[in-house]
Amino acid sequence: MTDRTDLTEAADDIVITGMGVVTPIGGDVETFWSANLEGRSGIVLEERMDTTGLPCGWTAGLIPEDVREKVAAGHGAPGRSWGDALMHACVEQALTDARLDERPALDGPAALVYARVWPGPTGSDPQDYVTHMEDLARRFDSVGNQPAAVLRYLRGRNLPLETRDLSVYPREIAERLGTAVLPVRLEATCSGGLRAIAEAARLLRSGRARYAVVSAAVSRNTPYVLSQYGQLMALSRWKGDPAQASMPFDKRRTGMVINESAGALVLETAAHAAARGLAGTHAVVGGWGLAVDTSHMTAPRVEMVERVMRTALAEAGATPDQVEAVNAHGTSTRLNDVTEARALHRVFGERMADLPVSAVKSLTGHGSAASGVVETVASALTMCRGVVPPVPTTTEPDPACAVRTSLTPQERPVAAMLKNSFGFGGQYASMFFRRPAAPRPAPQPG
Repeated sequence: MTDRTDLTEAADDIVITGMGVVTPIGGDVETFWSANLEGRSGIVLEERMDTTGLPCGWTAGLIPEDVREKVAAGHGAPGRSWGDALMHACVEQALTDARLDERPALDGPAALVYARVWPGPTGSDPQDYVTHMEDLARRFDSVGNQPAAVLRYLRGRNLPLETRDLSVYPREIAERLGTAVLPVRLEATCSGGLRAIAEAARLLRSGRARYAVVSAAVSRNTPYVLSQYGQLMALSRWKGDPAQASMPFDKRRTGMVINESAGALVLETAAHAAARGLAGTHAVVGGWGLAVDTSHMTAPRVEMVERVMRTALAEAGATPDQVEAVNAHGTSTRLNDVTEARALHRVFGERMADLPVSAVKSLTGHGSAASGVVETVASALTMCRGVVPPVPTTTEPDPACAVRTSLTPQERPVAAMLKNSFGFGGQYASMFFRRPAAPRPAPQPG
């Protein structure tokens, strides 16, 4: 195939022009990136609730208090859930980064593709769903399903979060953008972030939107969630330094650490970005592979991981030899890490001895659907800055995985890379990214 990594993007290439994050290791992109390179962890003891009765879940990736206060002050609103506030904060960063105020989008609708947990106060407590369904039943008994009657029924009512329809966030984003949006909400567990990017790219390629905003958020650190994961024995049982609790591909790993985090991206075609005068971009979305496997609810399969990686490469017109780094799903669970590693060896063979692998969850913990968006930001920066982040917690690499992680940043040019995300329910996703011909330069120190 023709190697396009150093050529000008084609007009219909999908490029990332804006990025924003709020994570346990930083409330903006540059702070997040610096923490990755420095190996600065955001995983701490979970002291907001009593975990003494649980076999695991003592640690969590928590957003620092100063960042929480900033998000609440800037993006909190009466009746707005914490997850939505996080997404608003990230979207604002991404819109500013894409210079959509300075260089507005061309006329036409925008797409909004977002993934989030239930917007109720607790994040995912069963009682929120019960309350919501009871409210829907009362509404149906009163007015049925006629839109006009439903609108009259809802008008003027101050609905609690757990009974509210999931339409407020898209309306707020449409008002912020000043244009109609095509909203798509995804529910795809831990692969939801990459799936949202793929759906946004599909809408752009089809011409249904001129540009797209992708966002995802998670905040589910509740006793109910911890007990769920605890029953699955999926959470880390590490009792040492909390910062060491998430150790992807390390032979001592005991499970994942859940976090609260959010991320947002702006996507558009290269032609659209050029037409509004944007000089540099962060990454080119080359291709993706998606799959759903119903053979097991929680256990990943090597064949499916291999399949989505090969599909991403094939759709991008790329070969395994062109991949110069992998941003792994890397959850730190016994089964997931070895499954992903075996699939990587099937795809890349002997190249695995020298192929650098990064794993952002070693510092942040696992942010469910948000992780795919946040880790795509890390992938874009890896290519634009020419640095592969370290995996500082993997001090005793597991020979059963045999992937090449590093304890220090690796400065090297990376023209193309793969990003993997997998999730419970048999969800699999992999995405191929290329370095843009004109990478966005790093901000100059103040």
